[in-house]
Parts: sequence; structure tokens; C-alpha cells
Amino acid sequence: MKNNIKTVKLGDLLNELSKLKDIKVSDIEINLEYLPNFVYGIHEKSDILNKSIPENLTLNIALKDLDLNYTVISDLSDVCADGLTIYDHTKIIKKHFLQEQGLNWDRTYIIIPKEDIPNMMYNFDLDDFLDSNTYDDTFAQAITHCKSYEKTLKRR
Repeated sequence: MKNNIKTVKLGDLLNELSKLKDIKVSDIEINLEYLPNFVYGIHEKSDILNKSIPENLTLNIALKDLDLNYTVISDLSDVCADGLTIYDHTKIIKKHFLQEQGLNWDRTYIIIPKEDIPNMMYNFDLDDFLDSNTYDDTFAQAITHCKSYEKTLKRR
């Protein structure tokens, strides 16, 4: 069982990394993507939620000489710092490709817009970062310095 879990707002994590590395937040490259980031066919947003896909998001943070690639297990119903769910922040893009020999190549891409990423909150297992040969100590320090959140759903 994991005991050293901390729920962190990604905007706070970026601010801490900015302080620790003495760079602007705008100089930090951040990307949050679903795995996979599309489903075959043309779908409505509600269809994707009802199918409970996808579950995994990959977080990529790059600054100066550091990179973080971290997979967070998530669900579209998880609450963000602004009280909305990941589902509320998620956008879909329907792309019609081609149809040949009875195969449909249409896809619906599932994205989180860059401007919404700072509101995302994720559980980080500090044991993954402390005394790690995989991750730079800067990430452990930044996560440790961040405020810990509880996920609270906003009522509409």
C-alpha cells in the first residue's frame, strides 16, 4: 500500500520548479496527454465518458536540463483545483480521415488544453521521487514544497 501520496495542483508544482531552478514558469514546457489520446470513430464527449476511457494520463515537464515523464492514473470524474472535473476541462476534436475497404479511419482526439493544465491535481507517490535514480531531486523538492489538496467537487 502506498503511504506517501501527495495531491498537488500542477500550477503549484510549476511555481515551485520555477523557484528552485530560478526560471520563469513560462519557460517550463508542460504537457498532459491521455494514453491513448484518441478513440477510433467519431464520438461525442458524453460517449467517451460513458465508456470510461481513457484512464491514464502522461505528464511531461521539461525545464533547463531536467525532464519529468510520469504516468498518473486518473479518471475523467477526478476533481481539479477549480472544483470542476477533468471531464469538464477535456476537449474532443473529431477528425474524419478516410474509409477504405470497409475500414473506418476516423478518430476522436481527447485533449486537455494547455491553459487548463495548471488547474489539474494529481496524486504523486513521493516514494517514486525520494532517493530515486530515475528522477532528479528537484522534482521531489518541488512536490514536497507544494500545498497538499483534497479533491472537492464543485456543485453546479
